[in-house]
Parts: sequence; C-alpha cells; structure tokens
Amino acid sequence: MPALSRPILSVSNLIAGYGNTSVIKGIDFEVYEGEIVGLVGPNGAGKTTFLETIAGTVKPRAGKIFWRDKRIDALSVMARRKLGIMLVPQEAYMFPMMPVKANLEVSGVLNRDRDTRELMAYVHEIFPVLKAREKQIANTLSGGERKMLAVGMGIVSSAKLIMIDEPSIGLAPRLVTKLLENLKKIKEDTGRTLVLAEQNVKILNIADRIYGLEAGETRFCDRTQNLDESMVAELYMGK
Repeated sequence: MPALSRPILSVSNLIAGYGNTSVIKGIDFEVYEGEIVGLVGPNGAGKTTFLETIAGTVKPRAGKIFWRDKRIDALSVMARRKLGIMLVPQEAYMFPMMPVKANLEVSGVLNRDRDTRELMAYVHEIFPVLKAREKQIANTLSGGERKMLAVGMGIVSSAKLIMIDEPSIGLAPRLVTKLLENLKKIKEDTGRTLVLAEQNVKILNIADRIYGLEAGETRFCDRTQNLDESMVAELYMGK
C-alpha cells in the first residue's frame, strides 16, 4: 500500500439500509490511492449495501463519506462518477444491446479521443477476448466476459476508484484466478484503486488490506500479510 498520509476515500460511522431495516450499522472505512482493498464476509454481511451507499444508489441514514477530503454523501450517482468513483455490480453494468466496442467507446465519452484509444488498447491487452468479441452484442457475452467488459468500461472511463461487487460470482475457478490476477495487474500498471467485495478465498492473494464485515459491522481491518488466512477464510468466507 502506498505510504500516503490521507486516504482518498474515508467513511465515518456509516448507517444505511432499506425500509425500516439498517443493513450497515456504523462502519468506518478507508481506502488509499493505488491499493486493493478486500471486503469479505458471509451472505447478508452488508457488503453490497455498503458499496451501493458509497456509489450513491443507496442513501445513508447517518454518517459521512469523504472523497479526497470533500464530503460526498449528499451527491448524486452521476456526480460521484464524475469524481472518479465507479461501482461494478454483481450483474455487470453495460449497455446490453450495443456491441462490445461501442460499450467501451461510450465509457470514454469524457476523455480525449487519444486517451480513449490508448485505454481501449490496454483493456484489449489484459482482456483479449474483448478485442475478439468487439462486434458482438454485449448481452450475448458469457458471464465472465460481461464482468470483464464492465471492468474494462471502468478503465476506459478513467475511474479512479473501481468498486467490484463479487467479481468471482458465477465464474469457473480458473477464470476466477485469471480475473483476480488481471485486477492486480490493473492496479500495478495504472495505479487505479480497487475495492473488491468478495467471498472467494483467493481475494487474500491480491488484496493489500482486508476488512471483515459481519451483520453490518466491521469485525476487523488489517494488512493481508498480518492476517491468519485460514481463520479469515473459515469465519468470514464460509471455507
């Protein structure tokens, strides 16, 4: 993790949920530029709700969210996207009836044309299947390919923080390993910051730090190298 004095994303005492139910119950959370943060926990721990609250699709009931020292918890989803915050949900975001290439091009609409071309070339380098499928309608891609496309769209959009909800869900084990390796490569090559909500134990191989969530509360946070991986896997990932 880069030695920075202040986080790019800081969350304080966040409470959020649906209807009369609070799913997130006072979470504190920090992310530093250029790191991968894993968010682990069993089903129902609140991982998805937490990411949706950061992205703006769920409104917090209490607490504060700061992006580079600017408070953003009252901002719209689009305003947060313009700041560089992007969520890739479990059902990968894309324009389903548009070709793969068009999805990537649209994602770079705020970029200079040259920047979009360079970023698309990088996406094709790490996800060559997207180059091979560039004329294919996005909705006809496999689940793994759709996840790759959604991540690629985040790269082309120049998102500074890419949050991915359950990147491994529905993927064969070999595809999980490859996708996670590519996410680590994205961090190393581009300096992008990633937050991955994940139940697959393989997240422990690429994350710089891990937060453990249970019943909407943070149970631990530490650098991955300091954790007992077998304990984390057993208690928080159902292994």
